[in-house]
Amino acid sequence: MHRFKAYLELVRYPLFAIPIVATLPGALIASQGHFTRRVGAALIIALFGYFAGMIKNDYFHHETDKQTNPERPLPSQRLTPQQAIVPASIIYAVCVIGGFLLNPQAGFLVMGLVAISHLYNAIFKAKGILGSLTLPLGIGLLSIFGALVVSGTVPRLVWYAFAATTLYDLGTHITTTFKDITRDEQLGILTTPLQIGIRPALFVSAVATVLAFAIALLPYGLEPDIQRSYVIWVVLGIVATVGTRISLYLQPNEKNGYLALKGSMVGSILFFPCLIGAQVSIVISAAVILPLLLITLFLLKTTRQEV
Repeated sequence: MHRFKAYLELVRYPLFAIPIVATLPGALIASQGHFTRRVGAALIIALFGYFAGMIKNDYFHHETDKQTNPERPLPSQRLTPQQAIVPASIIYAVCVIGGFLLNPQAGFLVMGLVAISHLYNAIFKAKGILGSLTLPLGIGLLSIFGALVVSGTVPRLVWYAFAATTLYDLGTHITTTFKDITRDEQLGILTTPLQIGIRPALFVSAVATVLAFAIALLPYGLEPDIQRSYVIWVVLGIVATVGTRISLYLQPNEKNGYLALKGSMVGSILFFPCLIGAQVSIVISAAVILPLLLITLFLLKTTRQEV
């Protein structure tokens, strides 16, 4: 049980909803709103691949964590590095095999997602803007993966979801690096604000976020025969994001960076799957999105785990 709890900490289980809501648009749009077995398979592969990436993150940075997060499973020696890297690699391999069993396109994309995750965790995380670009690309591609699993093709509406998700996560990644900016500077960890400057980084984040919302709204006027009530989720995402980032733009510090992180998590769960509302009724989309949001908020409050 002690080891099981350590693994739960490694995978950051309160964040379980992020890969699900990033994959849902592609899967449900490709299935025309039907929750099929292939939709379920896409969500499971995305979830476990995300967990494996979290484990790899702690593996590659456990030496730094000895100074910054000594309570985490690896620096606290509740798990050894080998006990982290082996199951993470096995999970990745199972995800790749699962992708190919569904169809070749999905299998090759899983390989690409694994490569992106590895590059981010091993190299680009501490390389400033490269890290801020790499991780969001992987998150955005989950919608493409969901579509490929279900139909082997990528409907036009899914490309909107890919672009909006990638840009939103780019803006999120930049703002949330502020929560550790003093510590990162002391340890020589290069994040985007430290590489290009605080105000330029906030400007890039704002532009990416505005573009994400704009792209998500494009189908409202350009795509016929969709449920236009999906705009509700875009608006809620805007409220959650803007409301928790204003203070960071006024006073760029760690406290406001953590507030922006929490707001972005709520915004992500509301915004990433917004375009499923273009295919299904507002009641059905709410039945999917709201439980994921409430469970996430509950886990974050009860576990008090740093994310």
